[in-house]
Amino acid sequence: MIKNIINHIERVGVKTMLIGILVLTSVIISSCSEDVLNKQPLADISDEDIFNDDALLDAYVLGNYRAFRFFQFGAFFTEAGSDNAMYVGDGGGLQLYGRNEHTADNSEDFTQNAWRENYANIRETNIYFDRIVSTAASPDLVTRLTAEMRFIRAWCYFDLISFYGDVPLITDLVDFGSEFDRTRTPYDEVSAFIVSELDAAIPNLPTEAFDGNTGRATRGAAMALKSRVLLYAASALHNPSNDREKWQAASDAAEAAMNLSEYSIDPDYSNIYNETRSQEVMFARGYTNENKSADASLPGVWTWNFVIDRYYLPVNYFVSDPRFTMAIQGLVDAYETQDGSPVDPQDPWTNRDPRLDMTIIHHNSVINKEGSPITIEYHYDQADPTNAALAGLGSNLNGGTPTHYNILKQTDTSKPLALENPDHHAPWVYFRKAEMYLNYAEAQIELGNDANARTAINRVRSRANVGMPDVTESGDALKQRYRNERRVEFAFENLRWYDITRWRIGDQVIKPAIGLTVLRDNTITPATETYEYDRVVDALRTWDDRKYYLPIPRSELEASPSLLPQNPGY
Repeated sequence: MIKNIINHIERVGVKTMLIGILVLTSVIISSCSEDVLNKQPLADISDEDIFNDDALLDAYVLGNYRAFRFFQFGAFFTEAGSDNAMYVGDGGGLQLYGRNEHTADNSEDFTQNAWRENYANIRETNIYFDRIVSTAASPDLVTRLTAEMRFIRAWCYFDLISFYGDVPLITDLVDFGSEFDRTRTPYDEVSAFIVSELDAAIPNLPTEAFDGNTGRATRGAAMALKSRVLLYAASALHNPSNDREKWQAASDAAEAAMNLSEYSIDPDYSNIYNETRSQEVMFARGYTNENKSADASLPGVWTWNFVIDRYYLPVNYFVSDPRFTMAIQGLVDAYETQDGSPVDPQDPWTNRDPRLDMTIIHHNSVINKEGSPITIEYHYDQADPTNAALAGLGSNLNGGTPTHYNILKQTDTSKPLALENPDHHAPWVYFRKAEMYLNYAEAQIELGNDANARTAINRVRSRANVGMPDVTESGDALKQRYRNERRVEFAFENLRWYDITRWRIGDQVIKPAIGLTVLRDNTITPATETYEYDRVVDALRTWDDRKYYLPIPRSELEASPSLLPQNPGY
């Protein structure tokens, strides 16, 4: 696809590609686009105009934020490849990956076409760096925009190496008509390049969002990305010799981001995903009626605003359609009790970590629906368990999720959810301060500084409306508590799959998916309920070590044979 991208640009011309970005940007930022588009007809705008005009150049850079692909309805895609969730669509790359049936021909469903999309966006950033050397635009503006583009390109390469390992590192523009066949650059070299880009960008980014655009890069966003990059690079998958210098670099980057005064742990866990931006958020993409989707090829209805609620909330309660991703029992089991006692299997919702009720909809959850509380029921009738009329509205007998769990985090149950009224404006959060604390804790554990790690972990657990007791363990026991803490804190935030792969624990945690069964005895008053935890809803989910990396798409190998060898197992 890298070669195909270049060939496509050669056919349509750079100017046409740039104008396309400006058209997209005009939808996103109307206040800017009015000034830009009134200057002259789009057909008369040249790439020279764009790179010498402040407003046009800013619009060009703004359009490149489409590189953050999880902006749209695939927000939870990688969760379905983890032990947090499963995907229920028939076939498709998500289900095939979960069942280890993915190939070089179909696995890009799981990555949201990461190879194609990232290299297309990298091409656009490389155009910027090629043209900007001779710009007449305002120097201060160029300094800031260059830092933004470094951040965007760094994100694209981080996304690529997280899925594929070694990938071609391309920072130049290939001459049109020339042969293009690049080899893959080792993971560590690409990772080092990403860090160098971020180090160059950080001093020239604002300390806080500017011009009201909270979805643009700030110093905190770049420092947060640096922390994640270095943490992953230090992990077992990429650091088999357990080089302590890598862990120290990860610790230093996390500590620097953790100590930024512009951000703070939000006392309300559920507030992080509200329409009003939380001070915990270090980088997020915002959503408005004018800015609904990063993928202009998607039909208008297929936007974050619509499907995040429609496809993850319980059917029959929220005009929903449970064909996508759902929580599984393994994730629910990861939530501890508030006093450290064992979970009561017949009273499982009492005394649990409050984050469970703020993340997952379960049997007897009380949810605010358009201003009124409702109780979600997934039960079967004990005497007649196949009778849909006697089963809860959320039961899979009534079209509900097979696991009898739905996702609450990042949805908005308070707004009308009819098909014609998609009105979800909450942001998709990429980085938040709690991650910096836990990144620091992980690096400190690996460096043998358990006391520092416990302090950081407990800072996250002690937020006001969570209030979980302090962890006190040391050594391997602390590492396991830390990993569980990270799992529940960031459930459905697209981190768990990356944690599983970088820790190389896939064979330990990926098992057949289990759902909950609740049997209600309606022959007595009040009715009683029995909980059963052994119902397998996907027996084919399995692990193979080839799943630590995704395959390079076959079309890429055919276009660029020097990408060989393919990742192991494909």
